[in-house]
Amino acid sequence: MRPAYRNSLITNIIVTIIDWLTFNVAMLLCDALDWWFNSDCFIFSPQWAAFNIAYILSLCIIRISLHRRLSMMASVMRNSFATSLLTVVLNAAILGMMHIHVPGFFRCVALFGVMFVVVVIERVLMRHVIRRLRLSGRNTVNVIIVGTEEHAAKVLDVMNDKYNGYNVRHIFASTEEAVTYLGQAIIDEVYICLDKRESRHIKQLLRLCTREMIRVYFIPGEQMTYRQSMQIKEFGDTYVLAMYNEPLMNGAARLLKRTFDIVFSAVFLCTIFLVALIVVAIVTKITMPGPVFFRQRRTGYDGREFWCYKFRSMKVNKSADTQQATKEDDRVTKWGKILRHTNIDEFPQFYNVFIGDMSVVGPRPHMLAHTEYYSKRISDYMVRHYVRPGITGWAQINGERGETQTVDDMARRVDKDIWYIEHWSFWLDLQIIIKTAINMFIGDDKAY
Repeated sequence: MRPAYRNSLITNIIVTIIDWLTFNVAMLLCDALDWWFNSDCFIFSPQWAAFNIAYILSLCIIRISLHRRLSMMASVMRNSFATSLLTVVLNAAILGMMHIHVPGFFRCVALFGVMFVVVVIERVLMRHVIRRLRLSGRNTVNVIIVGTEEHAAKVLDVMNDKYNGYNVRHIFASTEEAVTYLGQAIIDEVYICLDKRESRHIKQLLRLCTREMIRVYFIPGEQMTYRQSMQIKEFGDTYVLAMYNEPLMNGAARLLKRTFDIVFSAVFLCTIFLVALIVVAIVTKITMPGPVFFRQRRTGYDGREFWCYKFRSMKVNKSADTQQATKEDDRVTKWGKILRHTNIDEFPQFYNVFIGDMSVVGPRPHMLAHTEYYSKRISDYMVRHYVRPGITGWAQINGERGETQTVDDMARRVDKDIWYIEHWSFWLDLQIIIKTAINMFIGDDKAY
């Protein structure tokens, strides 16, 4: 076994042991609370054995995902939820089959709640530790790319994030160079992105990789016009390929997202927003003339226009609806810089969320002038309007917020917006919200 995969196996074993201990700590915590109120401690009893059997079975069905190289916090939280729920259900079933008293519904709910919270904390912390190890150069995978850097740009973006644990040793333009290099270095994975002229010389490279137990992956080149997320759909008695995968086309998913938006925005408007409104209104009136709120027509769901609200951070000016904020923009006041740097200027948009113009999470809405300009220059720009725009989004927490100086800058943002649309989940929304809240406290260099 190659060193990289041996290290991954060791990591997997360590993660599993820690996870098992954490589940037992959660059970012990519930048991301690149960003993405190009912004097009915059952640690190291058949109930405890049933719980551990249930956990092992759950782990066989739902694998731990936190140590996977490209795992996101959303998948870790979703995985923890599913494992905790399945463990509680299987535990009750095993106790029933053993003719042992099964805890009541509310005790099972309490066990699930405590277990989920404790396990999420443990798994998120473990994920952070593993990512820090990879950042320091440990637990990495050595890879080479065969093809052009231009074709492999998106893959390189992922690999260049050192948290993911990829060590790009070299990029080769031809298979002959790659074959020579593989005979001299220890490589774990090869990523191939060749045009049609080069593809006929690939057999020698593949044979060498097979002999040396090197895993091979293909990156779609420009001649492959399909998207990786194309979905097969039934079309009468035949099948078609959908250009985009849209989880939010599902009615239950839309209902879940909208319900969360209403509840979250209502709570926010009745609590944090009221405090912020008083402070912002007082300071704004003291520091600059004009209204406290700023509103602007922006492009929303299905390309429809709506009024987007913000706390005003600029002096009243005629170019507000056509010119985006730039670094050292003299229209932004000193107080406005604080509002923008902490995202407090976006707080009024929770009203947009409550009335249905926006969502808490989604692609950021752009001013009408930008929509008209970029929709003519970026082919899939309007796809970002397949869902409601958001106060925060996947692009914003991944470095694509603020000023877009070139069409390429906007194209990168659109790519991330489309990725969000195609990979939406409730847990992904929670991850984005948590990351946004963290950025509010630590600040964002692009928030100007």
